[in-house]
Amino acid sequence: MHALVHRGDAWVRTEAADPVPGPADVVVSVAAAGLNRADLLMRSGNYVPTGADWAVPLDRVGFEMAGRVVAVGADVTGVREGDRVLAQTGGACAELVAVDHRLVLGVPDGMDWTAAAALPSALLTEFDALAPAAELRGGERVVITGASSGVGLVGVQLARALGAASVVATTRSTAKLPLLRELGADTATLSLVDAVEPGTVDVALDHLGGTALADLVSLAAPGARIVQIGRLAGGRSTIDLEALAAHRVRLIGTTFRGRSAPELHALVARVRALLPELVERHGVHAVVDSVFDIADAEQAAARLDAPGVTGKVVLIVMASLA
Repeated sequence: MHALVHRGDAWVRTEAADPVPGPADVVVSVAAAGLNRADLLMRSGNYVPTGADWAVPLDRVGFEMAGRVVAVGADVTGVREGDRVLAQTGGACAELVAVDHRLVLGVPDGMDWTAAAALPSALLTEFDALAPAAELRGGERVVITGASSGVGLVGVQLARALGAASVVATTRSTAKLPLLRELGADTATLSLVDAVEPGTVDVALDHLGGTALADLVSLAAPGARIVQIGRLAGGRSTIDLEALAAHRVRLIGTTFRGRSAPELHALVARVRALLPELVERHGVHAVVDSVFDIADAEQAAARLDAPGVTGKVVLIVMASLA
């Protein structure tokens, strides 16, 4: 088969050995794969995946994909050959991927390969932050910083679908404000402190870090939960510990790196149970910025790194399926 791998600071499509599945694995013929900023960090040497969902050499590219099951292991239940599936898994930019069947989700009816490939990482990241981590309750007020990222755009939709009373979404781009409102944000803003009154944030998903995290602590309501997901605005922050203590704020860090297999299986099972309702009733979807053939992976990387990117960059891996 062919797979995308790191060669120095470039991505190269090359011959690779077919995956050897375990008894709990399915083999997926990959139609399309989504790209993430973590892919760029990996090729620059600034990110090393260590989660149980990364079971391929570290030179392989890709964290999420969608395709059709072509083989199932002896211990697999609930997934059959021929099923359309999507999954977050390591080395996703390849013609064939072996993945534990407990990590796959069925592609919802009517969803094409491109949309399916763009969904897994954002969906799992934001659901994990809102539900298990922040324990979002119906009627609470949510703030999402860096909401115009591919992950954040799904977070806005999930917050509404999971019962938030209001959603405030931040972006650095005036051009992206209408999209955030269209996806469910009550308030889309360039300035968090100008749009939110102190003491009114129940749950926050922070994709920025830096000064944005400090602002969220100062705006938190009593008992607020702030989930720190990304560091797009910086990996260091100085926060007001008096405000943190006075408002009994829970500051929660999260990453999929280092997660055990049972943790990941449990998360995917929760999402699997809700996926039809989230997609069909609430319309949760990934926003796709652009689509490239895997032969044009370097162009895709440049687009992923561009300041104006809105949503996910997707690679077509096998055009015969897509």
